[in-house]
Amino acid sequence: MTPRTLDHTDTLELPVTGDGPFDALHTFWKPSHYATGLEAHTEQRSWRTFRVGDLVTGVRLRAEDRTVIADVHTDGDYKPAHREHLRRRIVASYGLDEDQAAFTELAARVPAMREALTVLGGMRQSCPEDHFEIAVIALLLQNVTIARTTQMTRNLLVHYGRLVHFDGITLRAWFTPDEIAQVPPETLKERDRLGFRAKSLPHYAAFFRDHSTEELRASDDLMAAVQEIKGVGPYTAAVIASHASRDPAAFGIDVWNRKILARRLLDTDDAAPDTVMTRLHTLFPGHAGTAGLYLVENEFLQAPVAPLLAPDSVEAWNHALEHAEP
Repeated sequence: MTPRTLDHTDTLELPVTGDGPFDALHTFWKPSHYATGLEAHTEQRSWRTFRVGDLVTGVRLRAEDRTVIADVHTDGDYKPAHREHLRRRIVASYGLDEDQAAFTELAARVPAMREALTVLGGMRQSCPEDHFEIAVIALLLQNVTIARTTQMTRNLLVHYGRLVHFDGITLRAWFTPDEIAQVPPETLKERDRLGFRAKSLPHYAAFFRDHSTEELRASDDLMAAVQEIKGVGPYTAAVIASHASRDPAAFGIDVWNRKILARRLLDTDDAAPDTVMTRLHTLFPGHAGTAGLYLVENEFLQAPVAPLLAPDSVEAWNHALEHAEP
């Protein structure tokens, strides 16, 4: 498949205004995140696609001290409103305006956190996805292996997303709720191999088509609001709240991260979800989600799910995406 070329249209300089240290590499790249083709990372820079209104945008990110520099590439008429939307989106996606000082001070007093804090100190949560996109990812993560989730994500992005090229890198871009809302569950099940999730995804798309990001951010209880969607339970709602709405106290616990946290915080191979969450909230009041993030990412540092790209491997990366079977 031939990708659509995006043209360089802007450069944003975004200061890190939140208190506390800033670790650019581990803010942009998370060792636990599975490969989607939506982003790519080397030690020096990262690339990511965003849907901004009617545009597909590709952004190259790098940091100079406490300033993030974003080179913006687009496929259409880039207007001041798009610029402001994207600026807000990047700041929110990587927590550039969020304070880390309180969490860092709290975490330094907990022995189980010291190793992660030493290696990852200054890491912000990264969630370039909007509420709809992170909800789809949470759906695809339910009760399956990473390999199975990767397969389903790839199928959806190949069939309904976009393929773009900019700054020497080829990436995928998300579909919108409108673009997938009318796909029949039978197609999602048979062609995209979503299994039981095929019945849920159209409900997700319809809900997020009718509820804007601004409306959801203003919700008094986002977790309750999204559980109105058929197929959304507490786990998916917690993932949306902790990531897209960046609630530092919220954490979506599943069978994989539950075992990691049980080992680190309770010195046991596993524990009930409520037991793990109670321990997190007791040790890190108001910051349970951030603490869980640090412990999980530290666990994957030695064997990342999607490792950093070597500079000489970008061509192979591009070839793999451009020749993926639809």
